[in-house]
Amino acid sequence: MNKLFETLSGFSYGKTLIIGFAVAGLYYMMLYNDGSALDAQIGTMQGQLQAELQKKQETEQTLKQAQEMQEKVGRLSQQYQEISKRLPSVLFSIDINKAIDSFARSAGVSVKIKKPAENIKTEVVEEVPVEVTLEGTYAELAQFTYFVSAAERMSRIKNVTISELPIGPGVNGRKLKFEGSVVGYKLAPEGEKKK
Repeated sequence: MNKLFETLSGFSYGKTLIIGFAVAGLYYMMLYNDGSALDAQIGTMQGQLQAELQKKQETEQTLKQAQEMQEKVGRLSQQYQEISKRLPSVLFSIDINKAIDSFARSAGVSVKIKKPAENIKTEVVEEVPVEVTLEGTYAELAQFTYFVSAAERMSRIKNVTISELPIGPGVNGRKLKFEGSVVGYKLAPEGEKKK
């Protein structure tokens, strides 16, 4: 090291200046790093970080949706169990006909037509409709409708049409004609539910 200093001390100012510029140029060309490579690495890392944060948010959202779906499935399972406890597994239109006769007697309406219709199958329940035609006053028909809606096996009246009957001899008050379907519900057979 001392020999290098002795050699350098023997040079003139001009020569020392030229050697200094040469050494500085070599350093700048070969070893100097202005941070652009580091900036590029930082940019790449930030891009990867943003992508990972996006994936994290998507994963959290998916997990949240999965949890909500599990809760919904649990609620649906409870509702199905409640429905299966209340609804019979066997219900025939003759059972509904008997109930219609009983409700009609209690409400004071006159049953003109009862006709079973085609059962309507869904995933969980099967509808057992009976088409009916009744005659009575508004109050009597309203009471019949109440009895049907309060019954366990029949809870719905569909496709209702009410029309006024002409006044005949010996008829007190206005009579109405009720046409519609009384629908009973039963659980769908196991094979249907699995499909």
